[in-house]
Amino acid sequence: MSGQPVLFTDTDSESTASSVPSELKIRKLPVGIILLVELCERLTYYTLAGTQKTYLQNQLDKAPSSSAALNSVFSMLCYFWCIPGGLVADSIGRYKTIIMAGSVYAVGTVCVGLAVVHDLQQSLGWLFMFGSLVLIAAGTGGIKPNIANFGADQIGDLTERQRECQKTFFSLFYLSINVGVLVAFGFLTNITTAGLPGVVSQAEGYSFAYGSGAASMILAVILFVAFTSSYKREAGSGLGPVKALVKYQMHSVLNGGGWRAIMSLLGFLCLPCFFLCTLASTLLASPSHSASSEVFVDPCASQLAPASAPPRMLHGGGGGSALLDNAALGLGSCACIFLVVANMSCTWVRELNEEKASFTSNDAKQFFAAIPMIIVVNIAFNLCYNSMNNAFPSQACQMDLRLGNTQLNGAFFNIADAFAIIIFTPLFETCLYPMIAKIKGSPVRLGQKIIAGLLIAAASNVSAALLEDKRKAAPYLCGPDIGFSQCAPGYSEDGLEGTRMKDISAFYIFLPFTLVGIAEILVNPCMYCFSYEAAPMELRSLLQAVNLFFSGSVSNAFTAVVAKMAYPNSLDDGNLNKYYYINVVISILGIGVYFIVTRCNHGREMKKVVKTEIMEACGAESDGEL
Repeated sequence: MSGQPVLFTDTDSESTASSVPSELKIRKLPVGIILLVELCERLTYYTLAGTQKTYLQNQLDKAPSSSAALNSVFSMLCYFWCIPGGLVADSIGRYKTIIMAGSVYAVGTVCVGLAVVHDLQQSLGWLFMFGSLVLIAAGTGGIKPNIANFGADQIGDLTERQRECQKTFFSLFYLSINVGVLVAFGFLTNITTAGLPGVVSQAEGYSFAYGSGAASMILAVILFVAFTSSYKREAGSGLGPVKALVKYQMHSVLNGGGWRAIMSLLGFLCLPCFFLCTLASTLLASPSHSASSEVFVDPCASQLAPASAPPRMLHGGGGGSALLDNAALGLGSCACIFLVVANMSCTWVRELNEEKASFTSNDAKQFFAAIPMIIVVNIAFNLCYNSMNNAFPSQACQMDLRLGNTQLNGAFFNIADAFAIIIFTPLFETCLYPMIAKIKGSPVRLGQKIIAGLLIAAASNVSAALLEDKRKAAPYLCGPDIGFSQCAPGYSEDGLEGTRMKDISAFYIFLPFTLVGIAEILVNPCMYCFSYEAAPMELRSLLQAVNLFFSGSVSNAFTAVVAKMAYPNSLDDGNLNKYYYINVVISILGIGVYFIVTRCNHGREMKKVVKTEIMEACGAESDGEL
């Protein structure tokens, strides 16, 4: 190609259109709309995900451990649907899939918004569960694996400048996510428990916040449809490549693929069993507690006048079956181990007699060879990351939340994660990475970013554990004008029941949140890029869905099981640090497994089936750097 394309080109620019082939254009308008749509969708998702545990335990009277497990199951289901979403997109196209999934998502948010209206909460609890666990989960799963790829499609990857612009897009995409996070956690989550003085009563806080999320999602769908004419739309390739992938797997098992082929198949078969056991264990938890089921003595009662009724604490266990918990843990572990070991070398893939040029055995090897890295990195990182959804906010809810005359919600402190991403992303890209590259004489590689991210993620959970020791040692806040924590277990609308805060500022929780944000910068954009570039062209949506599937669904399934086994219903009487240190150990083990994977046959196999420019697009100069 004789010339370089203009980096950002509007589709309606006549002067550019006449000089640059359409396939080389980078469409600025649709890229901007896609970033805005992602912002709205993430605002909606995190408003719900960040406050769902508190709603379940305080409005629907579920035990804290069950609420934490259900919250993890919600995230698990959202990411579980990424696989069907990727398959549909590869079949009919990303554009149509995003519209259909967005519509389902919007209906789900409306259902949730209606279900949390104060006078309807108890009678419409089923609608809240249906809207969140079914409709929103399915809608998210259809959008998430496709919206980033759809944005990358608008840029193209035929030239070096386009590929560089794609990397910038993935960073901007992640930035837009966190702008939505800031609005969700910095504003809407506080309204759920405190209301908005003079505008929204405390009783209607959830309906206002979730209603705002519904409006945001409806706006996202309208915006996406309104700019249809400006999009570059890739037609779906049908399910032929996916069917071929399944054929390669089964043909290899039956025709000399050896133990690796069998192990790969067993790994895939274990996954649905893992999810079924996790769902059964969580949904079969003990029923909701009645208002009088658990009573405890207020630690401040001796210093204050007796309350009209003794406060309560929901101490009850999460219920369910220990057998199911152990079965889920075993099946999930086997699935991950089998898939990693089997696909470290993809020489097990056998040629098909009816093989067509459109999807070759090398394409199959390319897809399978990407799986070990996706599994190892996502499990090692996201178990620590998931603490940010349940454990960190719960810990903050039993610290000093007061700010003036109001209380913050524990989920508010997620803004530290978003601020860390917004602040440190440009610093890393423009200062840190170039400085390190200059010192070491070579670019900062993908593997180096990932290892640093895993270490920082582990450090976030260690810092939270140390902070929990400080919190438990602090005295209770017992002043006459100090009420119970509005987001901790047992809080009642009259303010006469609940959990006392401790005399230690909740703002200390900013540290673990910030560390998670820094770790995200190092890990998640790398995995987005790797999944897009390492996939065969026909299966880009599917491999991105696999990445998201292990990132959110499999990791949250593990978190749901670990939460039921190690997450205490009473933080003051239990040991939350056990939960944290399990995550830390898995993260450190993941680093060791990562080195084994990248130094074994996986790297050599990737070199055979992945083009040089694909590896360079992800920041790797050789297969060993992966």
